[in-house]
Amino acid sequence: MDTYGLLAVWSGYLFVMMSGDLYDWFDDSFLFHSGEIYFSPLLDLKKKLDGSCVSGNRNGMEKIKCDTEAVDSSIKSIFSERGDVDFAEQLWCKMKCVSSYQELIACFTLVLESRECGEIQPWIHHGSGSLLSKLIQQSYHGKMEAVSLTGITPVQMLLEIGLDKMKKDYVSFFIGQELATLTSLDCFISTSVDLQEQVHCVQKLHHMLEIMVSCTVLLQFKHESLFPWTQICIKYYRENPPDEKHVFQLPVSSALVKKFYPDHPEVWKVDISSGHGPKEVKTTWQVSTNPPVEHMMSNNTGLLSDSTVNAGIEEKMSFITVVKCSQVHFR
Repeated sequence: MDTYGLLAVWSGYLFVMMSGDLYDWFDDSFLFHSGEIYFSPLLDLKKKLDGSCVSGNRNGMEKIKCDTEAVDSSIKSIFSERGDVDFAEQLWCKMKCVSSYQELIACFTLVLESRECGEIQPWIHHGSGSLLSKLIQQSYHGKMEAVSLTGITPVQMLLEIGLDKMKKDYVSFFIGQELATLTSLDCFISTSVDLQEQVHCVQKLHHMLEIMVSCTVLLQFKHESLFPWTQICIKYYRENPPDEKHVFQLPVSSALVKKFYPDHPEVWKVDISSGHGPKEVKTTWQVSTNPPVEHMMSNNTGLLSDSTVNAGIEEKMSFITVVKCSQVHFR
């Protein structure tokens, strides 16, 4: 499972624990095997998310799988390119696949005790918002606050360092590719909001990243197109919750998509906006080889005719539809 998938598992599990529904699992759901303790509900959840049951058209699924793997590979490389990864981020990379609750506690106990004894000298990014980062920063001044590694605290600590790692990865990508500024991304990386809202912000960043990487890898679009699209996504997600099903309308010049056109397109459409504010008028022109309504077949009103000669005369007709939309005030 990729890093984003693992983060989704841990965050989903933590929030269910915080609701109190699964608190009894600490007592009832440990499996003892060969002297080790495994947290079975977490493993079951990971197995479900890793399921490989596939149905439908094989060729179509193989094409989707190929495209998905190309995008996933590019995203994976993005997450491995940063050279300023701090100690907490490295720890997330090591601990994200722990298989038991007790193993999670043992890892954090080892880190905190080693730091308290001065055995390790970890470097932490300034401004990191996780509890572990704050404890390590406290240790720079000689004393760490005592933390009880019980209940949901270890899971929450792991989720926090994972969120910190991924937010820095996303910011590094968007700034490095000159698609956004740190100021425009501030609302997505704030640590002043609660943990659930931070998870939603990471989901938004991941969705935007997937859109940009898909357009780059699958459609070979360049920076001049990706930059305005990024701004559209940022503007939408500043005001809306994460929604992977949302359809973004991204402006594309005809030259960019010419290679994807069929030889004889059946529909041409142009959207034009004029005026501003209450005086704005939106006009849509559509030229199609199919009638917009059935009764238009009975006459030739609003048609374009294109005659070609090929062992006879073949008449091709295109239907023109114009729609205008403007604000109307009722009193």
